Amino acid sequence: MANKILTNYEEVLQKTDSQKILLAILLIGLGVYSPVFLGSQFLTYDDNWYIYENKNVIDLSWSSIVNIFTTLQGGQYSPLGEVYHAILYSIFGKNATAFKICALLVHLVNVTLLFKVFNGLFEDKVLVSFVALVFAIHPMQVETIGWISVIFRNAVFFMFLGYWFYIRYLENNCKKSNLIPVIVCFVLALFTKEQAVLFPVGLFLISLIKLETINVKRFWVEMVFWAILTMIFGLVTIEITKTGGPSIVNRSVSLYDKVGLLSKTILSYFYNFLFPFKLSFSYPYPLEGNSPSVFNMFFSLGVLLLGGYLSLKNKLFRFGFLWSFGFLSLGLAFAFFHLRDSFMADRYAYVAIIGFAFLLYLILKHIKKLLGNNKSLFFILVLGFLITFSIQSFNRVPVFKNSKSVWTQAVEANPNNQYAYNSLGFYYRTQKKLDTALVLYKRAIKIKPEYLAHSNIGKIYFSRKQYDSALYHVSQAIFLNPSYQRAYENRAAIYYKLKQKDSLLADLNKILFLDPDNIKYLKERAKISFEKKKYKETILDMEKILKYDKANDYAYYLIGHSNMAIKNYVDANTYLDEAIRLKKNKPNYYYIRSLCRVNVKNYKGALEDAMKAKKMGMKISHEYLMALRQQLKKSNE
Repeated sequence: MANKILTNYEEVLQKTDSQKILLAILLIGLGVYSPVFLGSQFLTYDDNWYIYENKNVIDLSWSSIVNIFTTLQGGQYSPLGEVYHAILYSIFGKNATAFKICALLVHLVNVTLLFKVFNGLFEDKVLVSFVALVFAIHPMQVETIGWISVIFRNAVFFMFLGYWFYIRYLENNCKKSNLIPVIVCFVLALFTKEQAVLFPVGLFLISLIKLETINVKRFWVEMVFWAILTMIFGLVTIEITKTGGPSIVNRSVSLYDKVGLLSKTILSYFYNFLFPFKLSFSYPYPLEGNSPSVFNMFFSLGVLLLGGYLSLKNKLFRFGFLWSFGFLSLGLAFAFFHLRDSFMADRYAYVAIIGFAFLLYLILKHIKKLLGNNKSLFFILVLGFLITFSIQSFNRVPVFKNSKSVWTQAVEANPNNQYAYNSLGFYYRTQKKLDTALVLYKRAIKIKPEYLAHSNIGKIYFSRKQYDSALYHVSQAIFLNPSYQRAYENRAAIYYKLKQKDSLLADLNKILFLDPDNIKYLKERAKISFEKKKYKETILDMEKILKYDKANDYAYYLIGHSNMAIKNYVDANTYLDEAIRLKKNKPNYYYIRSLCRVNVKNYKGALEDAMKAKKMGMKISHEYLMALRQQLKKSNE
């Protein structure tokens, strides 16, 4: 029986019902990822601010949904991703295991859609089954399931659904109305995650396979249409990214080094796909002084040239080759332009793995042909890869149990990973183990001075009231990354404790330059401006706060007080009236309005306010009250 399967597997698969094959793939996927059901935690790396600290997510309501669709979150616009997490949070709360199980289910739905799309494109069931199974179980996919914030998996659902509709569109003589659901899926995918701009890559390749059934002119018109949509959304995404979120820094790197790193990245992705034994949550840039490998450059160039040559000769190879690089293009761009703290990431290859699997199948099939169509050897090779992938994935799932295990493994994979030490230090700091955290942060700096580690060391010294040490490290963080807002916030807190108001004001100005609508720091700057008798600046900041918070009594009070200081008594009285209407138990509000009313000769109102302030416990001088009574008596006479 076993020998029959080894020699007749193609015939067996061709005769097997597709639904049974798909069910088997899904069951294997469930088995491989079964450790996810044993319990895990959120990662203190995006999961916090994106999910369980995100007010829009934890307080699901109509107003929060409106806010999700009308505001940016962490330098990105992914409203459907936030809504998805908000729904899960309303059901499961902070049960990270439930979130990860849902992530696994989304992944398996993607596997199902991929299988159906490819089953409609290719007649070779062995190819379709192999590619779908590798996509389902490859170890590089674990990150997309284990790291909850990787919402791209949900965008891929809409992308693959769009591909299914697109095939229906092509098979129905390109009826325009059948293109509408494809466009809708594209938009929904973009609203889930910006990486969905790669959606047209799949449409282009599907069209190439189906080209004999569609008009060539129509094909190019469609591709231009998709390219325009992609360009529009791509430009919007770039502008959104500039508003904050992950560090996007165009480092000053020579073209030679960029090409060298790009070569390393291409080879690393393919190597990690074939031999996924040393995967990591973080792949830091090579340390300074490590020159790019000339061998890597020439080898990667050879791979590209050979791939291009084979693509011209073989339709299926062209599909796999272009799919790989098309869906890996954003990840390669991040590496070439040095836009992230890591030059590559497993999650960037989530869809590209399909192309890798395609190429691996074709290469194994070619090996079989070279060996005289030895079916048994081919079957053993295929099975060997699948078993290896399955075991590695099964063992990798527990790595994502919590932040400690993720970053400990990253350090084991690369002992010179400064980002891993920094993140592991952050984990221990959240566990109140400050001494351990400090050791790890300093280890990160020893490998390479990085702004994040310096900033985090500053936080520890600040918590210990060692303000001089805290100031040194936070200032180093700003020196290394002048656009890192959190460091300015940390330094502002230090200057506040040291009572260095000029320095504090300078940092508040920088914070508000980076984040102009930050109410917290607008309020702090207004307070200092008021103390320095910069009343016009105080008014401007408080008026900006009122645009976002019209019920902010303190803003009305400070605007009123500032207007009184510059002798604009009519406006002062108006703002103070509103402050008191909003908050009736603030004695200083009444006292300042009392002074304002004196200046407009409303002695009766001034006396009433002074008495209310006194009744609330504020010390009002007897002389002031007597003076008001005398003025009131004179005005009555």
